[in-house]
Amino acid sequence: MTSIFTENAAANNQELAGELRRYGTFEELCRSKFYLAHQAELRKLLDEPRVYISPGARPRLRSFLRVVEWNIERGSRLDGIIEALNTHEVLRFADLLLLNELDHGMVRSGNVNVALELSQALEAHAVYGVEYLELTKGTGHEVKLQGENTAALHGNAILTRHSFSNPEVVRLPRCENNFESAEKRVGGRIGISIDLEIAGATLIAATTHLDVVNSPRCRARQLRGLLEAVDLRVKAHGARAAGIVAGGDLNTHTFARGGQLRAMKNTALILGSSPQGLANRLLNPGRTEPAFGEFARFGYETGGLNDRQPTSRSIVSALDDTSRLPLPMKWWVRRRVPPEGLLLEFRLDWLAARGLKALRNGEAIDTESGVTSIAAQTLAGLLHQGRAVSDHDPIVVDLEVPGR
Repeated sequence: MTSIFTENAAANNQELAGELRRYGTFEELCRSKFYLAHQAELRKLLDEPRVYISPGARPRLRSFLRVVEWNIERGSRLDGIIEALNTHEVLRFADLLLLNELDHGMVRSGNVNVALELSQALEAHAVYGVEYLELTKGTGHEVKLQGENTAALHGNAILTRHSFSNPEVVRLPRCENNFESAEKRVGGRIGISIDLEIAGATLIAATTHLDVVNSPRCRARQLRGLLEAVDLRVKAHGARAAGIVAGGDLNTHTFARGGQLRAMKNTALILGSSPQGLANRLLNPGRTEPAFGEFARFGYETGGLNDRQPTSRSIVSALDDTSRLPLPMKWWVRRRVPPEGLLLEFRLDWLAARGLKALRNGEAIDTESGVTSIAAQTLAGLLHQGRAVSDHDPIVVDLEVPGR
């Protein structure tokens, strides 16, 4: 395994994180002598892609390209993720993996480099982009975990068994002030893109993870930032760019979150909707999430690359932060939400393509393996030792390879 990104063997950023954690506000941090003195170090940490080359990487399919998009929940159940990606009848033939929420050196996920571990276990090249330098251990029970973070990084990755080049990290517009949140962080949302060389054609692959606590409009701005960067890549290639596939956890939950007014609106909408109406809204977010308009504006297709099944579920008892709600609304929540909570099912994860055809069941057969193409689908219920592998389900699509 070869790492193109050079970093110290211990990959420990705790001294840096400890100094940054001392500042109360982001404005105070940006004015500090320490921040100004370490800007170049932070820029390298956050903006340079980490590349891990697998000498044994060989595509498992040659006649078409199987693509998986998956939020793997920090890689905290890494053994189950590896087992699924190496043995599942569908997932094991995916030669392009667009992955979100990968830790590197976080105590909550065993202080391992998740992207590197996956690269080694799957015999696939990996490109890892850092969203955040984490200044805490995380949220909820994670803050009480024994031990300390080491590298303290969190981000996204693209894994592939095909030849690739030109890895790039694209920093997206900021929607959240993560430095002043409970999970204190430095950085922001990113996109990752690479060039894939398949059967003599150049394809572009990209992934992203958009903000969850903000507005649909801001998520659209973030996606636009990625698609604009990909278009610049296309222009650089000219006629050699045969197509683009993009995917990510777009957090298309359809709500604007953050603040008391938004919490009240969301609570009223959820409790005031019929079960069927709410389900339709959450599984078909195109009308309320302008990110889909951005896909259309840039010429991407989503319809044939996604089913309409949920990819994430949440059992909630308070719908949002109840401390933000006035007393009458808290009473309404207690009256309407059953003791076991309210199950909400979301379609948060999406694939999109431009210039590439999504295949249907049985439309293509791989000449070497005999594997038959499948229609776009969501793979629910993945378990390892009786536990869910992630809080998101992977989604998959088979794409026709240009010239095949």
